[in-house]
Amino acid sequence: SMPMHTTNRRPNRNQRELSQRKDIFSNRREKKSSTASEAQSMQKSLMRTQMLLKNESQRVSTLAAAIEEDGKRLQDTMDHHKSLDIKNAGEALKGLERAQQNEQRVLMASVSFFFLVVCHVLYSRIVAKFGLGGVYTAIFGEGEEL
Repeated sequence: SMPMHTTNRRPNRNQRELSQRKDIFSNRREKKSSTASEAQSMQKSLMRTQMLLKNESQRVSTLAAAIEEDGKRLQDTMDHHKSLDIKNAGEALKGLERAQQNEQRVLMASVSFFFLVVCHVLYSRIVAKFGLGGVYTAIFGEGEEL
């Protein structure tokens, strides 16, 4: 729940200022007024006007400070983004892609070499144990000797 003092305070303040503005700009005059009472009325009116101007000045000052702070934040953000240097990041990304392609080629070459070594070892073991005419001829049929 919201605190009572923040929600109730503003409408009362605005209503008070609105009534003060009405008093300042109202055209009602007493028919029988002396010079002293008119002077006193004018003094009160000027004091209310002064108070309203002071309040508005404080609001404008607060608003100006907030705008200045937001401007500094935006400038800091823009400076940070400029410092990231997107061009160098793109070149680094292309370099990583080339390195990945090279690693893929090396991996395929090493797997192929491993497969050839395994085939050679199996062939050597089978030929050494059964001779060239045994399994080789059963698998590949009669053919030329190596």
